[in-house]
Amino acid sequence: MGLIGSIITDCADDNARARQELRFSTLFGVTPSFLGVSSYNSIEAAGNLVEQLDVLSNFPLSTKAEKAVILVNVAPRSGEIKKKWENGTPFCAFETKNALVVSTYEGHCLALARDFGITDSVKLFDIPTVTKAAVEWGELTSEEAVRINNTQFRSLEFLPLVAYWLWKGKEVPSTTQTLDELPSASGQAWFIDNFGNVKTTLTENDIAFEEGKEVTLSNDTIAICHRRLADVPSGTTALTVGSSGYGNERFLEVVIGQTGHASESLGFAVGSPILK
Repeated sequence: MGLIGSIITDCADDNARARQELRFSTLFGVTPSFLGVSSYNSIEAAGNLVEQLDVLSNFPLSTKAEKAVILVNVAPRSGEIKKKWENGTPFCAFETKNALVVSTYEGHCLALARDFGITDSVKLFDIPTVTKAAVEWGELTSEEAVRINNTQFRSLEFLPLVAYWLWKGKEVPSTTQTLDELPSASGQAWFIDNFGNVKTTLTENDIAFEEGKEVTLSNDTIAICHRRLADVPSGTTALTVGSSGYGNERFLEVVIGQTGHASESLGFAVGSPILK
C-alpha cells in the first residue's frame, strides 16, 4: 500500500475543499480524507488530529502505508496573532512512525499531541525563507515565491507544498520549536457528535474516574460516571468513557442517557469548560 492523506481544516466550504483536495492529489497522487472543523476552532482540530494518529498507529492491523500525510490548518490572523506574525501563525511539522504532520503552530492544534506525548517539539517554518530555498532548488520561480509569500490561502498554496517537499526528503529550512508555550487544552469540550454527546479533553485520570462517582459540571449539573454508554439510565446526565482518545487513554464524554442532545440541553459548545 502507498501513501495515504488527510486534511483537517477550517477552510472547509465546498469551493475551498475542492481546491485543497485537487492540490493534494496533484502533489501526492492520492485523494485525501477531508475533515472540516469550526471556524478558528483549534481545539476541535487538536482532538481530530490525535484521533487520526490513534487510528493510524494504535489499532490492530494499522496502516501499512508508506506514511500518512496529515495537514492541519486553523489560522486566525488578528489580535495577538497579528502582533506576533505578519500574515498569521506559521506552519510547522513533526513526524511519527506512521505519519508526517504539517500544521499551523499557534493555538491548540498541537496541544493534545503534546499532552499525549506524541511530540514535544516541531520544525517551524518561515514561508519566505522556505520559498527562497525552493527557488534555489529550481522548484519555484521568483514570481511564484512572491505570490506564495503573500497569499491569503496559505493552506492551499504553501501547506501542501511544504508537506510534499518534506515527504520527498528535501532539506526544508526550519528552526526547532518546543511546544511548551502552547495553551492548555485541558478540561474543555472539543467536539459535539451527531447525537449531541460532548467529547471532552478530560481523561479518567483527570477526575479519578470511578463507576457511580458524582462530578459537578461547570453549569452545576451533577454527572454520574458510567464506563459504558449502554449503562447510563434514560434521562441521566453522565460522564462516560468514549471511543475517542490516543492509545489506552480515552476522552470522557458528557451524555444524557438514551435521549441524547447533551450539548443542547446542558449548554455546552466546542471550547466550553466542562468542570466546575
